[in-house]
Amino acid sequence: MIITKKDAIQTVVSLALGIIVFLLVYRELNIKEMRELLKNAHWEYIAIPVVLSLLSCIARALRWNQLIEPIAQKPALKNTFCAVMYGYFINHLLPRAGELARCGVLKKYEGIPFTELLGTVITERAFDLIITFLITFLTIVLEFELFGDILSGITIWQSICNLLTKPLLWIFLAVLTLVLYLLRKKIMQSKLMNKFKGLGTGIWNGLKSFTKVKNKPLFIVYSIFIFLMYYLMLYFSFWLFDFTADLGAEAGLTTYVFGALGMVAPVQGGIGTYEFMTIQALGIYGIGATAAGAFAVLSHLIEIVVNCVVGFGCSLILPFINKQKKEE
Repeated sequence: MIITKKDAIQTVVSLALGIIVFLLVYRELNIKEMRELLKNAHWEYIAIPVVLSLLSCIARALRWNQLIEPIAQKPALKNTFCAVMYGYFINHLLPRAGELARCGVLKKYEGIPFTELLGTVITERAFDLIITFLITFLTIVLEFELFGDILSGITIWQSICNLLTKPLLWIFLAVLTLVLYLLRKKIMQSKLMNKFKGLGTGIWNGLKSFTKVKNKPLFIVYSIFIFLMYYLMLYFSFWLFDFTADLGAEAGLTTYVFGALGMVAPVQGGIGTYEFMTIQALGIYGIGATAAGAFAVLSHLIEIVVNCVVGFGCSLILPFINKQKKEE
């Protein structure tokens, strides 16, 4: 995989931003107390989230094979799994480059055209986005009272309501609407708008390609299973500490959604932003910031270590498990 100057700059900026956010989040926490909590964690349970993480990756490889099958010969599961893990590994080195990397792996070892593989990845991401929205909506419904209390306690909402009654605001919005209308042609031709168009087209084409999948119910089952494993990874991580061991399924769902929102931030591997969002979620359930910080660090570290160790290992074994095919 060729690393360009632009890739290097993006990586450095993303990593630096993540480190800054991480330091800002943890600067006021009691690090000594956090170390003690980590030292006394129930490490005997750590295998559970690790296994669940690997199961989600196997399911993702099986689901990806279903998307590839209509456009090419079905790849060997070992190659698809290794490609998925290698992609996760690369994502920790180069932001958002993992999808390209895993397509490159299958192109090399299965001979499938890169552009067609990229189309299947777009389909995957479209379904992942829809499921994430559904999970977020489900969380709000299940914890509606909790979220209502949180919003009612934020004074900015009252300020927004007061602002909406100001005539000056509506005049400004009317002028802004007029300006946007007059400049609509230039806006529609701008680079930013073209990116949004490309994103929308990609998601739509991805959803349409789902019609080519032979076993659609199984594809949906795999999709649900993947996100179920993500949730269970977080929930069973509660067992690692006494202060989170008694938290229920709803708390796990809320914490998972908050953490997922932190992971989509434009920083390297969600560093800092995942910890911040997880600490905020656990704070809702009365967990202190220092204790929540210890949980956030360990739960995130489990994911990073699994992705990097297994992904790097896959990059080493791929040539050997495909040696016979190469000779042929």
